[in-house]
Amino acid sequence: MTTGSKLIACFGLCLLLASLVGGMALVQMSSMTQASEGMLGEVVAGEKWLGEFHVNARRLRTLEMEHALAPSADQPGLENDMLVAEAEAAEGLREYGRTAMDSYDVDNLRRLQADWSRYLAMHEAVLPISRRQNKDLTYAELSGAMRVQFLKTRDLTDRMADWNYRHGVWYGVRTRQLYLHSKTWVICLLIAMLAAGGTIGFFTTRYLTGVMRDMENEVAERRQAQTALQAREQRFRALITNSLDVFAILNGEGKVSYISSAVVSIWGVPEEKVLGTQGRDWIHPDDQARSQALLAQALETPGRNVTTELRILHGDGSWRSSEVIVNNQLGDPAVAGIALTYRDITERNAFEEQLKHQAFHDVLTGLPNRALLMDRLDRALARSRRQGMDVAVLFIDLDNFKVVNDSLGHEAGDNLLTIVAQRLLSKVRQQDTVARFGGDEFAILLEDAAPGEAAEIAERVAAEMGQPLCIQGRDMFVTASIGLALSLDSSGDANGLLRDADIAMYQAKASGKAVTVTFDRSMTARAAERLEMESELRRAIEQGQLRLHYQPIVSLETEQISEVEALVRWEHPTRGLIPPGKFIPIAEETGLIVPLGKWVLEEACRQGQEWREAHSENLSLLIGVNLSTRQFQQEGLIEEIKEILERSGLPPASLKLEITESLMSARPEDTIAKLEQLRAIGVHLAVDDFGTGYSSMSYLANFPVDTLKIDQSFVQRLGSNSESDAIVQAIMTLAKALNLRVTSEGIETDEQRALLRGMGCDRGQGYLFSRPLTSLALTELLTNQFLTNQSDNIERRAA
Repeated sequence: MTTGSKLIACFGLCLLLASLVGGMALVQMSSMTQASEGMLGEVVAGEKWLGEFHVNARRLRTLEMEHALAPSADQPGLENDMLVAEAEAAEGLREYGRTAMDSYDVDNLRRLQADWSRYLAMHEAVLPISRRQNKDLTYAELSGAMRVQFLKTRDLTDRMADWNYRHGVWYGVRTRQLYLHSKTWVICLLIAMLAAGGTIGFFTTRYLTGVMRDMENEVAERRQAQTALQAREQRFRALITNSLDVFAILNGEGKVSYISSAVVSIWGVPEEKVLGTQGRDWIHPDDQARSQALLAQALETPGRNVTTELRILHGDGSWRSSEVIVNNQLGDPAVAGIALTYRDITERNAFEEQLKHQAFHDVLTGLPNRALLMDRLDRALARSRRQGMDVAVLFIDLDNFKVVNDSLGHEAGDNLLTIVAQRLLSKVRQQDTVARFGGDEFAILLEDAAPGEAAEIAERVAAEMGQPLCIQGRDMFVTASIGLALSLDSSGDANGLLRDADIAMYQAKASGKAVTVTFDRSMTARAAERLEMESELRRAIEQGQLRLHYQPIVSLETEQISEVEALVRWEHPTRGLIPPGKFIPIAEETGLIVPLGKWVLEEACRQGQEWREAHSENLSLLIGVNLSTRQFQQEGLIEEIKEILERSGLPPASLKLEITESLMSARPEDTIAKLEQLRAIGVHLAVDDFGTGYSSMSYLANFPVDTLKIDQSFVQRLGSNSESDAIVQAIMTLAKALNLRVTSEGIETDEQRALLRGMGCDRGQGYLFSRPLTSLALTELLTNQFLTNQSDNIERRAA
């Protein structure tokens, strides 16, 4: 074969090979194009069926809302429409399943079917509620969990449709480009038939394989990125859906591009009203500058949290305090904005303010407490030193407040303190401070007050306190003891000035109460003495320095001793015998009256039983013991008295307990109940100092008492004061009507004895008969009385 033939043959072979390769490439590209177009058709079909499902799902949602609002007559028709929508939605999902191209599509379809099944289950559950026309509950279900489930289904459908559409379009375009590119190469091969067909086919196949591999890798990377983005989005939505904070994103222009659903419950505005607005439009005008500074700082520090507090406009027009956290995420493609977190701290701020107020104010009256007064006093004294002003302090203690509290109850005491607080405020100047120290103690800080002006204000306060108060429907009179101290006369610091006012107040108490006393330096020594006496009284009870004296009570008819009253005395190791008037008030104020009263009762019962055993002829002798108000009101009093009587051996009928008249003025039911228990034991009961307290004589008809003791203040004015005569006579008449005995205290003259006997008084007590005696002296007196009686009896028998 010639060279030409060989060349022709070779060329022909190459042409044939090129033709074969080109034809095969054309066929391959045509097949790829058809396959791509088929895939694109399936994608479009899938998009169509997803659309069918989405339309019918929204239609079902709309019909549910109409069904909830429709009358019962229209509901069957709507329910038929709902069945049709459900069926068409199901058909759309089935048809879409036929177009699924890979496991990713199948996985999304399964998730969508599961979400849609959960929603249909909620639909079936709410339909009976809607039929019952329970619109509130139906709407709550539709707008609650069902709305969340529907949005979840809708979002998944939108993402599937969007992904399928973009994937199909991209795939089709890419394949068409590949086809045109490959076709160009085939034409070039056909024109250059001299090229080796095998070589062309080899390189063409290798190129196509590489391109397909790149496409597959790109598709895998896109799917992986889509999956990661979807997971991140789900986590983000789960966080913000269940959060009590408002999340927002501002774009580069400062407009709200995203707002979480919590804005409805926290800000009281719908999401659509916030979206697209400027973020600064929701911030208080006074906080705008701080807001701009916060944004500027966030822009300078990307990725870092910047925090401040701003006031945010609420839907009701009010401004709510929020803690705002700003994070610059403009560089993050998933956010592409400035992320803000708003946490409502209005209630927290209000609570902190409340705690701050409670720390420096009295809870009951709302007045400043000691801490706040001391702070203001320190500041006032500092100003007074700079400006030459004078500062004064009034220390106020209510007189007999304990009587009101113990008799009427703590609620009445609280009402009294509240009224007193308001009255004090009404009598001071605007720049003055009225504070409550606790209990029934108040203090008033008078700034820039001259001595005369401070005294005048103190007198106004005292006069106001003397006015009647209405507590629980009763008019009461509660006076106050006031101590006044001036910075000019004080040691200069706040504690010293307050201490001086307190000392002056105690001097006012000692002076008879209801008076105002101005501090002078001599009072410091008396206050120290009082404090020392309080300490010594505690030791006296523990170390047995107390003694009992007994004052006889005689029959006015026979002048024979029928009773004795136990009176406590303090035998001080250095001061000698201290009368009760010196230490009983201290015991009342400090609470020592309770252990002191218990000791008196035990000692009196022991001594009474000793007299009974030594003088069997005086078995009828009564031992009288006073019970203080605090002692009477303590828990376990009845059991304590029983135990003391049992230990001493004294019969209950030989004991007479004397209570104060103030116990009868309020809470009579409680007092009567306890007195009935005492009477059931067998002891006698007397009302001491009758006529001086707050009680009404009408109470006596219900109180189980045996004896009334007329206060010595009435007895001492008998014969010289017609008013006292009338009061004593009225008490006598009342007692006889109620079958009560009467004992008159403080009888010192024969005239008083004669008048009382003439009025019908049974018994008397006073210096006319005997002063209080030691147990030994009284034993001797009882023995002499017995011997005298024996002698008289012998004389009568002899006559």
